Amino acid sequence: MGQIQIIVEGMTASGKSTVVDLLAKRLGFQVMPEEFRDPLDLLGRFHHDRKWAFPMQLNFLVTRFAQYLCASEEDNYILDRSVFGDKVYAMLYYKDRYFKDSQFGCYLTLYDSLLHYVKKPRLFVIVRCEFDEIMRRIHSRGRQDEIDAGESYWRNLYDAYMPFLDFLKSELPGDIDFLELDLTDPKFIETPSMVDEFLGRVAKYFPERRIIPADEC
Repeated sequence: MGQIQIIVEGMTASGKSTVVDLLAKRLGFQVMPEEFRDPLDLLGRFHHDRKWAFPMQLNFLVTRFAQYLCASEEDNYILDRSVFGDKVYAMLYYKDRYFKDSQFGCYLTLYDSLLHYVKKPRLFVIVRCEFDEIMRRIHSRGRQDEIDAGESYWRNLYDAYMPFLDFLKSELPGDIDFLELDLTDPKFIETPSMVDEFLGRVAKYFPERRIIPADEC
């Protein structure tokens, strides 16, 4: 059994995929992208009717757990989101009454059972972004289901993600290694000094890895 090297967490449109791609290219990681097997279009149904929250989130949880186990077979994977972030959504949906008490209890039972088989990664990277910029990106990329969800939905999710680091510390025993990165500035990836500074911070946790120059990628 190996160990996941990095998990990148943050809310939708915060810049997670940008960070995952950067770390994979410049530090030589393999990417295990976020995947949601959704043949019944549960996500689309949820954005139009919140009664679909429970089956949708169970599907997310099981899919993310399967990916986590797959990525844990080697020592070279970086994940875009994980089972830990999944619980943030579930807690929000319960708070907003999209889950019934019995459904939330069922979710927690499954989540706690699955967590016994999960080994924490070497490093968490937590991506932050100001809310106005997140909304700009959501509208800019034009995914209709995200736009239809409405600003109040995204505001509630943003607030739920704010204490994510404290949440991780409560979920995982012992110390965890983490870095926080503010990606409010859309020019981050185009600014070599900012990219190099971030890569240097990450590389301290992986002394066995070489930072690959941008012109070699």
